[in-house]
Amino acid sequence: MRYPHKQTGKTKKANNAIFWVLRIIFTLFLYLMFGFLFDYKSAKNIKRPCLILSNHHSGIDQFVLSMGFTFGMNFVATDSLFRHGLLSKLMVAMVQPIPFSKGSSDITAVKNMMSVIKDGGAVVMFPSGNRSCYGMESTIVAGIGKLAKMFKAPLVLVQLKGGYFIKPRWMNKHCWGKMRATVTKVVSTEELAAMSNEEVDSIINDVLHFNDYEYNKTAQNVYRGRRRAEYLESMLFYCPQCSSICGLCSKGSDFFCRDCNARVRINGMGFFDRINNAENIPDTILAWSYLQLDYIKSFDFSGYTDKPAFSDGNITFFKVERARREEFLAAGSIELYADRLVVCEREYFFTDITMAIIGSRKMSIYHKNDVFAVIVPHRINLMKYMICGYHLRNKALGITEEFYGY
Repeated sequence: MRYPHKQTGKTKKANNAIFWVLRIIFTLFLYLMFGFLFDYKSAKNIKRPCLILSNHHSGIDQFVLSMGFTFGMNFVATDSLFRHGLLSKLMVAMVQPIPFSKGSSDITAVKNMMSVIKDGGAVVMFPSGNRSCYGMESTIVAGIGKLAKMFKAPLVLVQLKGGYFIKPRWMNKHCWGKMRATVTKVVSTEELAAMSNEEVDSIINDVLHFNDYEYNKTAQNVYRGRRRAEYLESMLFYCPQCSSICGLCSKGSDFFCRDCNARVRINGMGFFDRINNAENIPDTILAWSYLQLDYIKSFDFSGYTDKPAFSDGNITFFKVERARREEFLAAGSIELYADRLVVCEREYFFTDITMAIIGSRKMSIYHKNDVFAVIVPHRINLMKYMICGYHLRNKALGITEEFYGY
């Protein structure tokens, strides 16, 4: 069955009064729960219409951004947030978010953004389209400078600092520490008009390509929490100590390999302390991710055309209608071969698909005109399927630009 690609309709400009009420409710809450403060002086003279871009490192970024400005804002949000029935309808009625299909080109979303700005509104977007997986900003969408110029409105760039250690995408609980937000740069409409697309791209990348580990080397902020490593195995799957895949596990603030007994502990500043047999384990999750990627890039997949390189069971599989609903298809397993994914006995060749991970437990698969969703339990790692999938797709199609879904 194929769903018609329905339009979501024109998005209305966000209501100022609703955001004033939300700020009153959330400002104190965000400080008490997460230690968040906004540098209000940096945002003092900013007015609508405008395009606001920010780095994206934590699960509360959309809330903290809305605290810093004196007007209502339309957030560009992944369309999976619009598939939760009454809750989604309430969200749309209150804050008028703009649905965007992750991992694919979405002309409808761009038109809605343009409509809001022409109506005098403010659009907020995380241009990477991805919450940071490993502590540094994910790849920023190519051509964002062209988009910013097209809107003919001031460009506002915001840096969020410390958010990765507060609530990274793989963590089920949160830590308490210091999280800050600052308007770092404002580019006027006239300045944008005088710049090339590439110059605007460069400015956006320079400001938003933020590394929370480098930041905390200087800031020395301490983040309090008893489960700082819990579910990290949903982001890391390769053990640098013994080169095993799928042997990693977490408990509390400890992260360890069941195959070689290597063990590290995430300390209050977000770095690893080596506990046992961990000479080859780096100091940060970010550095570990580089070793993981290097391993996949050097791995020989040629022997895995008839047998899977790895697989996981206990997954559920859905057909997705954009920003509307998910239809259950099957329950079963996911397997990765040298040229394809097999999901619940359905084959998807890497040359025909792109992928995106939502949070840590859901992966969207874009296949021609169809969208599917794989949902897994907390401790199953979907990153290995996406990273390997993009690596094998790039090799098959002769793509030299390195992109692995994040």
